[in-house]
Amino acid sequence: MRLPRRARLILLGAASPLLAAALALAGHASLQGPSIDTLYWLREALHGPKPAPSPSPVVVVGIDEETYRRPPFAGTPQALWGPKLGVVLAGMLDGGAAAIGLDLVHPTSVETLIPGFEREYLLTLRRGGKEGRLVLAKVQHQSNPLMPYRGYAIAAGMGNIRSVNLVEDPDGVLRRVPVTLSVAGPDGSPRPEPGMAAEVASRALGKPLERAADGTVSLDGHRLPEGAGNRLLVNHATAAGAIPTYSLADLHACAQAGNTAFFEKHFKGKAVMVGTVLDVEDRKLSSNRWVTKPEGLNLPERCALPVMGDLYVAGQRRDSIPGVYIHAAAISNLMTHDGLAETSRAVGAALVLLLAGLAAAITLATRPLLAAAGLALLLGLWSGVAVEAFQAGLVLPYLQAALAAVLVFPLLLGFRFAVLDRDQRQIRNAFKLYLPGSLIDDMIASGQSPRLGGEERNLTILFSDIAGFTKMSEGMEPEDLVLVLNRYFTVMTDIVEAHGGFVDKYIGDAVLAVFGAPYAIDNHARAAVNAALAMQQAMADDKTLLATESGRGSCRIGLATGPALIGNIGSPRRFNYTVMGDTVNLASRLEGANKYYSTAVMVSGETMAHHGDPDAFRALDIVQVVGRNEPVAVFEPLSEARRADPEDSARRAAYAAALSDWRAGRFDAANAGFTALAPADSAAAAMLRKAEKRTGTPAEPGWTGITALTEK
Repeated sequence: MRLPRRARLILLGAASPLLAAALALAGHASLQGPSIDTLYWLREALHGPKPAPSPSPVVVVGIDEETYRRPPFAGTPQALWGPKLGVVLAGMLDGGAAAIGLDLVHPTSVETLIPGFEREYLLTLRRGGKEGRLVLAKVQHQSNPLMPYRGYAIAAGMGNIRSVNLVEDPDGVLRRVPVTLSVAGPDGSPRPEPGMAAEVASRALGKPLERAADGTVSLDGHRLPEGAGNRLLVNHATAAGAIPTYSLADLHACAQAGNTAFFEKHFKGKAVMVGTVLDVEDRKLSSNRWVTKPEGLNLPERCALPVMGDLYVAGQRRDSIPGVYIHAAAISNLMTHDGLAETSRAVGAALVLLLAGLAAAITLATRPLLAAAGLALLLGLWSGVAVEAFQAGLVLPYLQAALAAVLVFPLLLGFRFAVLDRDQRQIRNAFKLYLPGSLIDDMIASGQSPRLGGEERNLTILFSDIAGFTKMSEGMEPEDLVLVLNRYFTVMTDIVEAHGGFVDKYIGDAVLAVFGAPYAIDNHARAAVNAALAMQQAMADDKTLLATESGRGSCRIGLATGPALIGNIGSPRRFNYTVMGDTVNLASRLEGANKYYSTAVMVSGETMAHHGDPDAFRALDIVQVVGRNEPVAVFEPLSEARRADPEDSARRAAYAAALSDWRAGRFDAANAGFTALAPADSAAAAMLRKAEKRTGTPAEPGWTGITALTEK
């Protein structure tokens, strides 16, 4: 039976973490290498370059550019270097080197052409092999290995030859060194043989490699963290000059000078790798390719010759390193138990699935933008965990898990849009025309429909009305009038919502807005005042608002702050989220009081006090509105332009002085003050009309200066 589309989508959403994990794990092999390289880079970014053990258990003798330039090597074919190399080998053996590995394969010798030429070199090889401190190199091919010259092999001993093969990953990067390789035994059957790094480390420690029945290998009681095929994942020290490197040319001059103390100081008890460290020859891409350092830094002490100039380009970094350093790093790992271990496939898969599951939970738990931020935080935390594990020697499936988490995000966003958010969008679309957006969000989050009930809260109410509405609408067709009003309401509603309020209702041509509910805001009085000023500015900026052929209306606004009842009010079958109470009535009365003072915006004293900035207002009067026994001080909010205008500031100061005279019963002085201001100040003109009626008469006992308004 074919499942309905919705059921199929739900199954897809539930399976998204598994699908993402499966896709990431399918690319495990191709991602593991870059994942390790990325962890090197992240580790260095968080912890700085990884230093080598101090003192380093391994050193490198480099056949470097300096060796090719200095006599007696300069101008001499490399085939004739055997005796000179023997001098250095003898010096290291005399100095107490624990084990020496030659990362050089010389399949031919001039000994066949010049008998006796390499006698001392062969004797040195024989000595090193007999003492078990010298290992020659071979390269293991598919069938027959590339072996050193037979005379060298016989001199050192056939049991002292080991493979220098390295393991190249599919992307061409060398990250692993074979601990053992399969070679043909005397009877032709395959048998395991230690690789060069394992053999040198074993001899330097004086401990044999031990193979358990399950195939695992241990050295010095430490189980090696090998990967598939007994391969050690190398943990490179990335500090500049981490592995001390000595020039063959300097050591040859040192040995010729008989400075045995230098060899004893720098090579006693050490594992030594001898190999080429040239600019172009035998260089390999390794797992530390993104954190390599300029060459020639932190070089060890010299013996006989100073460092040759012009060998290194200052600050130049190469993404490849000489292969001998990979062997040396592996030897250091084996001797200090500092290799890298990779998680098993089962543990790795569990970690990938865990991260995919967490990403799924974050994606489904919140809005897309917050989910994206949460996903970024999750990836940051995962990076930190992976780096700290890497610092401790454990390689987690870093990129695989990160990829799974990233894949989950778009999969589940599509699932949310198609299934989960569909119901929420339907609810929001059904209610958004009647309820505040924040209330709809609460309803969706709780999964419950709105219910009857209210609460008393301290709010600021904005009541606006259109002055001159009757005149501007004269002769207009109803459809045209509706278009004009709707455009006006749209602009005003956008301003209210932009300042954190919501429009409760439209009452004819009036707008009732609430600030401070359903969610509290930092200062609802200030938000309401700013909204009122923005509404007036919108009317000034757009002369087409409320403009008709019969005239243009204007906007009057009243603001009041105080307790009000807000909530779902009505019957169980029909109700509104609305506000009611004395504060609402006062806002409406103050809107109407603007007519008396010819002002555009009037606020109560509570609004001014809650706003917190007295300089943003000027006192107008104390009034007693219709239907309210208690008088209320009223104020006019000031725009930034008026506050910055010196002339307006002077007029406001004069108005305040005249108002003070009025309230004190000094009617003659008040008359004079308001008379001077009346031509430029409509509020002063309104006050002048009152003062003129009392000029020449004393104030009666108990005079308060309250103006009783007789109109709504």
